[in-house]
Amino acid sequence: MTYNKERHKQLVIRSQDLKNQGKTLFRENPEEYSELLDYNIAVEEQVFWTHRGEFFLVMKNFLDNIINFDEFETAFTLLYQKTREEFDMFVIDLKQIEKFQPSRRSDRFASFINAIFREFEEVEDEYCTKQEVKDSVEKVYLKFQNFLTEG
Repeated sequence: MTYNKERHKQLVIRSQDLKNQGKTLFRENPEEYSELLDYNIAVEEQVFWTHRGEFFLVMKNFLDNIINFDEFETAFTLLYQKTREEFDMFVIDLKQIEKFQPSRRSDRFASFINAIFREFEEVEDEYCTKQEVKDSVEKVYLKFQNFLTEG
């Protein structure tokens, strides 16, 4: 997808207008809704990417056994929720969208962070082990560590 700032803003405005009328973009125009979702994914990737240093610090402390699994889960979850709240506000803020420019380096970063977050529930439900989570964290850490200091 090629990012088009003006189109993104148009879709946000249209979606908000419909919401104010008690309607949804999904029902009124599924194609536009899908297009808006694509833009929102780009925003999500970038918002999570801007917090990569914090995510990497928590992951590294866990991988280096500075913090245990429970401490990792707490720290990661708090950071995840803070970042998710920032994303939720960003996608409806036209001023933020005006300044937004996606980074190719952020591609799929949020997806990996989301996957780690979902694994906490899988541990709780005994579908995976704490070691399997640690292995997943290590894969993500290694995949993105070269981009830690880059924009």
